Amino acid sequence: MSGLFTSLAVMMSPRGLAAIGNGAGSGGVVFLGLLVLAAFAALYTAKSIETLSNGKVRASSFDVLALGFLDSSRLFTLTVLAVSWLGIAGYVVNEIFFLWFPNLGASFFLLALAAAACIFSDDDGMEMFTFCLTLGFAAFVYISMMATQPASDTVGYPTSIPQIFSPLVPELFFKSGPSGLLNLLFLAVFVFLGFDLPLVFEKKARRATATVLLVFAGAILFVWGSLLIESPSSIAEISIPHLKVAKGVMGELGRALMGGTIVLGTIAALVAFFQIAGEQIKGIVAQKYTSYAPRVAALLLTVIICVLLATGWAGEDGLESFISAGLCFWFGTYALIDILHLIAIRRSGGGLLTSIFALIVFVIHFIAASVSALNIEFAAHFYYAILGMAVAGLVFGFSYYKKDAPFRVAALEKKALETAEDDAENGEPANDDESLNIVSYE
Repeated sequence: MSGLFTSLAVMMSPRGLAAIGNGAGSGGVVFLGLLVLAAFAALYTAKSIETLSNGKVRASSFDVLALGFLDSSRLFTLTVLAVSWLGIAGYVVNEIFFLWFPNLGASFFLLALAAAACIFSDDDGMEMFTFCLTLGFAAFVYISMMATQPASDTVGYPTSIPQIFSPLVPELFFKSGPSGLLNLLFLAVFVFLGFDLPLVFEKKARRATATVLLVFAGAILFVWGSLLIESPSSIAEISIPHLKVAKGVMGELGRALMGGTIVLGTIAALVAFFQIAGEQIKGIVAQKYTSYAPRVAALLLTVIICVLLATGWAGEDGLESFISAGLCFWFGTYALIDILHLIAIRRSGGGLLTSIFALIVFVIHFIAASVSALNIEFAAHFYYAILGMAVAGLVFGFSYYKKDAPFRVAALEKKALETAEDDAENGEPANDDESLNIVSYE
């Protein structure tokens, strides 16, 4: 599995879909503009991660420690998010498809499907991943397109603007003040959460491009359709705005299609998470055991998620505090990578425009990390999670630091060569033994 669309599965998870709907209701067309900024930030940071990992430019010798923090934030945040995904998906199965199927039972069933695909399948769940992600994304895009079709002579895409509210920015946005704008920016960044996941398999920025563009196009379409179908206040703060919009578009059929998107997206996101964890485990085990890494990762994570589900964490405020901590650390790591890249390009003589772009992206991710730390119900959960990710990040980071030794040596040799060339151009003698004119006497 190349991991090319692992990030798409995470972005199409129930929490990602909810962020798009809530953003549409809270900000209207302002949210569309922030999605543009967030997409740009995602693509730029993906390039920064590639640059940091290949050692082209460096701010310091310890830059690669940031990659360790990125690994720990991914593992922790996706684990607690998986519990939330399954809680929402279980509710959807019970409320839309099978009323007799208990919510928790449906959550365990979906988790078992994803785990079985990775543990017992020869291709590590690739067929189920592709099937679920393709159908889920297709249903989401279909509903979004149907929402933009003309409902009358005066409402519809592309010649008319929404008539449900006026102006294009909802009144709720103006009432919320600066905090509302910051929260909108957080939601926009959250929509692209995990854009960097394909770089776990191969640290090349272009692997993130296709997914970011797909999610951006789908989100823009869905936001505009939402504004045509529903009033902003009705979808601004509810937990499942995408279901409400889908029902408004196509009635019960639309509700069933979006419910299918939620269920299929949850399975695809879980399989993607298991594969990502397996890929990270490959880097710390002996070569002869790497083939077992995806199955071992799937088994361990399934047990952890099962315990969290069985002990009632799904939907609890404590889980939300853990999710907030994970998002804060993950977005904060993005910001750290952005600032390291900014320092590196300035030291290497980078242009002013590139530095401005890097600073803008840093501010975007720093704000998203800061907003994640607000409204924490259980402060102890939050701080313990941050501490745990920091410690795990240092462990992962030092493994990267050891692997990075050849790049550091090459960088030092390059710097020494450049210094020698500069001295030669200035007519200065080289600092070697021959220039000391040492005479030996017998």
